[in-house]
Amino acid sequence: MASRLRKIIALLLIVIVTISIVSCDKTGTTTATEVTTQQETTLPASTTNTVTVPTSTTYISTTFEITTTREIIVYTGIEVTKQYTRFFEIDEAFDNSSFELVAHLSDGSQEVISSELIRVRGYDSSTAGVKNLFVTFDRFIVELSVIVLNDYAFEIDMEYYEDAINLKGTYLKTILNNIINEGFNPLLYGQARDILQESDEDPSNPDNIMLVYTGYSVVSTWDVGVTWNREHVWPQSRLGVSVGYPDDFASMATDIHNLKPSDPDENASRSNDYFNTIVGSDFYEPRDEVKGDIARILFYMTTMYPSLTLNNDETTSSAYLTMGTLSVLLEWNLLDPVDEFEMNRNNVLYSYQGNRNPYIDYPGFADLIWGDIA
Repeated sequence: MASRLRKIIALLLIVIVTISIVSCDKTGTTTATEVTTQQETTLPASTTNTVTVPTSTTYISTTFEITTTREIIVYTGIEVTKQYTRFFEIDEAFDNSSFELVAHLSDGSQEVISSELIRVRGYDSSTAGVKNLFVTFDRFIVELSVIVLNDYAFEIDMEYYEDAINLKGTYLKTILNNIINEGFNPLLYGQARDILQESDEDPSNPDNIMLVYTGYSVVSTWDVGVTWNREHVWPQSRLGVSVGYPDDFASMATDIHNLKPSDPDENASRSNDYFNTIVGSDFYEPRDEVKGDIARILFYMTTMYPSLTLNNDETTSSAYLTMGTLSVLLEWNLLDPVDEFEMNRNNVLYSYQGNRNPYIDYPGFADLIWGDIA
């Protein structure tokens, strides 16, 4: 009986040892965030097997702080950067695509705004004149100026003539007089010798000058008027003042816009006659290529100097400071349009005398002052 009891106790010890070994194998692995503390446990003295089993586990908690920053981009303002059309006709609807609107963003960038997203307030084309509009987008507003033209008026893009828009008749002539007197720098007759060599230079030969009436190209070097001289398109005898000899002084007679290089003999032949296509003792007809040039010079002179007048009566005494023939000059202004040579001359003279010939820049001014519209 005692022998059976010892066998049973031995079997129980074997079972306990086996269970301990299996438990030890299962707890031998820890995770990356887990730290395990172990200690030795000794079995009863009746066995020689020693195993290590976990008795306590300590977990270390790792916290990751994630900070996400997202910049919120917002509109900070708007600006009209381009204006494709400033002019509109009476009763014409406004076109949102006539200008470019740009929005500024908080990150420093810009964005072109679609015309469909733009709202315009204050536009009224029922009457002519300057119209101040208000352009809105998002929560922003900006002012825009446009011009509604009278039915007779035309677009004027040069800022130099801004004050002449929508005018006609005597009022337009007065405003043009103000414009071309602004910055006017009176020249001397002697200065014209050098300036004309530049303003009327032969485009095909920089050493030559073009003569107004004959169209000849001659050496531009001044030789005391033998090869070419200075022609007064508005004749000096019809100006009421003569160039100063020997004392040179600025006057109507020294205005560079009225002076052209001319063949001396042809200049004498022209005398102080009115311009016309009629053959007669009181008329002179220039070549076709400069008929418009001549007309626009005379328009300038009577605008710059109000004491001068244009008419259709060639018998008018020179003492009355007149020139013509006005109706013919208006025709020539249309038949001989401004060319590159004439425009270049206007630019050169402007650089010296400080004023321009309005009728070269905008030939339509002539009809608004002397034509049927006026």
